[in-house]
Amino acid sequence: MKIGILGGGTVGGYMGKGWTRAGHEVMYSSREPNSAKMQALAQETGATAQVGSVADTLAFSDMIAVAMAWDALPAVLKQAGKMPHKILIDATNRFGTPPPDSVGSAAQDIAHFTGAKVVKAFNTIGAEHYLNPVFAEQAASMFICGDDADAKTIVGQLAQELGFEVVDVGGLNQAVLLENLARLWVTLAMGAGYGREIAFKLLRR
Repeated sequence: MKIGILGGGTVGGYMGKGWTRAGHEVMYSSREPNSAKMQALAQETGATAQVGSVADTLAFSDMIAVAMAWDALPAVLKQAGKMPHKILIDATNRFGTPPPDSVGSAAQDIAHFTGAKVVKAFNTIGAEHYLNPVFAEQAASMFICGDDADAKTIVGQLAQELGFEVVDVGGLNQAVLLENLARLWVTLAMGAGYGREIAFKLLRR
């Protein structure tokens, strides 16, 4: 699969490396695709990784992953325009005040702006763990939600390929729960002193 990643920072970089190892092709979007930083990231990611503009990345991809800070995202989404036929993974966490035109959670806002088949995922764990989500011999849970069943199946498969146990929590209206779960992860990791080597796991009896 060809996966476009909007953002070449920490989250996007670990996504790209994980999916490249799983056999997918990735393209990172950047305002400066020829910069030394982005070219180094592509080289670190693997031989099939590329860097392009937002337009290049959208044209390249079967699927889009949003992995960038919220302060830069509205301009990028405006440039991207409507994409009703794309599956879009929202891995963002919006911890600040929602914009005045917000329709709900960050994921719902992205769906509203783009018209894409949005699946909220990959936001409730430190990004470095995309490359190894096993803790004490147990796979961490990857919580996902979205309104399109086929899109969730595909995103779930991508999470399983990285080694996660996928937990479907329902429609995109449940994204607020995952965004709050991300707040809890950050609080535990940074504020409560547990550190980043932690993950959530759904246990069943």
